[in-house]
Amino acid sequence: MAGPHDEPTRRLVLAAGAAGAATVLLSGCGGDPPPPASARIPADVRRWAPGPGDPAGARRGGKVITAWSDEAQSYDPAVGWDLHSWEAISTVLYAPLYQFAGQYDGPAPHAAAGPPEVSADGRVYTIPLRADVRFHNGRPVVAADYIYTWTRLMDPELASWASSYLFGIEGAEAVNGKKAQQIRGLSAPDPHTLRVQLTEPDVLFPALLCMPYTAALPGEEVRRLGAEFGRTPVGSGPMRITRYDSKARRAVFEPFDRYFWPGTPIIDTLEYRWGIGYPLQTLQIIGGRVDVLGEGLVASQAARFTADATMRERFVQPVPVNGTQWLSVNLKRRELRDPRVRQALNWAVDREQLMRLTFGLSDPWGSPFPKKLDRYRRTAKPYTHDPERARALLRQAGIGKLRLNFLHGTQDPWPLLGQVLQQQFEAVGVEIGLNAMSQPAFELATSKGEGDLYGSHLYITLNSALELVSSNFTSDAAYNYGGYANPRVDALTVKARKARSVEAANSLLAEVEDELVRDASGVFVGSMNFLAARAPEIRNYQMRGETGTYYDRLWVKR
Repeated sequence: MAGPHDEPTRRLVLAAGAAGAATVLLSGCGGDPPPPASARIPADVRRWAPGPGDPAGARRGGKVITAWSDEAQSYDPAVGWDLHSWEAISTVLYAPLYQFAGQYDGPAPHAAAGPPEVSADGRVYTIPLRADVRFHNGRPVVAADYIYTWTRLMDPELASWASSYLFGIEGAEAVNGKKAQQIRGLSAPDPHTLRVQLTEPDVLFPALLCMPYTAALPGEEVRRLGAEFGRTPVGSGPMRITRYDSKARRAVFEPFDRYFWPGTPIIDTLEYRWGIGYPLQTLQIIGGRVDVLGEGLVASQAARFTADATMRERFVQPVPVNGTQWLSVNLKRRELRDPRVRQALNWAVDREQLMRLTFGLSDPWGSPFPKKLDRYRRTAKPYTHDPERARALLRQAGIGKLRLNFLHGTQDPWPLLGQVLQQQFEAVGVEIGLNAMSQPAFELATSKGEGDLYGSHLYITLNSALELVSSNFTSDAAYNYGGYANPRVDALTVKARKARSVEAANSLLAEVEDELVRDASGVFVGSMNFLAARAPEIRNYQMRGETGTYYDRLWVKR
């Protein structure tokens, strides 16, 4: 999950955007050689995310090249979280139990044979496993592999960034703290049934089962490969890695012929290339040297691709995502503790003008939660542009002239947005000093609570606004560097987490959003979009921000 100003797990889109599925999946038996192409027929992929796509004219074979700016941290799902790593572990190498369906919908069975059976108290999940899921070494995946994988995730020596996400399982935190060796809340009644006992009900737990770090790993391969597992891992996803060359800056993946959705992938080869800066990425996709830009379009690229209608039609594919942008407010500053001042800043922002500078990567939005959420009914009324109201609130708060320090790093679009915000705030009597710094210095400064305002954004990866609130707006949130605290927000968030259904949680979260808007917990500016960039020869291209491009179902028209 991304931090408030980190590149999210999928600029997704970061990440969080929508996945695709092709119905050109073809039937076949798990262990037998695949039938000739002429004998294959489409398989049922209605449960796929978002699926089923358009298989018309699909052709088997071909190579897809994806460009990345940086090398992956690791292809080990317990370790990697950057954009390059995240796509590889989410849609290429591993197969989680569930995956998000549709562009906004919740979990649907993937490596699981069906939905989990949940106990009356909401604490025990019994998950049926498909019998035809295999690791890339040919061994069947069984329930014990999940117990091994999740126990490994708790190993303090591994120091996985994702370990705390599973602390809700009975005994998981004890293993992480070296107080136990086994997670007592995990059991395998038989090889194809996994049972999980939670310490308390958790409405986010089904979404965690969609995450790559909960996909099964083969313990024998982890031990055999050691440190190399992060570069040449063995998973159970649609593709297996056949080459990793740090010096040449490329990784090669080929279809896994025993993948449990027979007939996919449709392409013959996927190649990741990295170390390619954004200007060169632009030239290479236009020139036909790469097929997909892994990070999608950044603001500097979007300006070129969206300004020309022909370019936009040939290369750009908008993907719905659940991401939001806001200005974090530091309550160490006395004047900003007054909610009227924070409200005034919200009314002062001309979001229409501001978001035009993102070239389609954000929509104007004056509320903390993204515009569209799964099974969510909004009651909060977003802020709009009302400078007179802003001035009136500042007068009520006894503010004559206010000067604030705005911190920003090098990450788009904040350097440019900061300049426009400076002008907009000045119009209501608030002077903004822009403090530019390197991105690492910015991250350090904000984490130490420096500055009065700074830009933040987050792509939701767990399909719920709970993720946004819990990580940024509760009093103990990891990224609440400005010291915002509202006891009602804290209480409602705890209650929503324990809700027995998404709908019940969302009803409580609507109250949270009301509270955050009234309290002006930040200066809300935009609801984020994702602009995927792919060559016109790439057909049935689909993605979802939480995961990335779904290479198993796209095909190439040459």
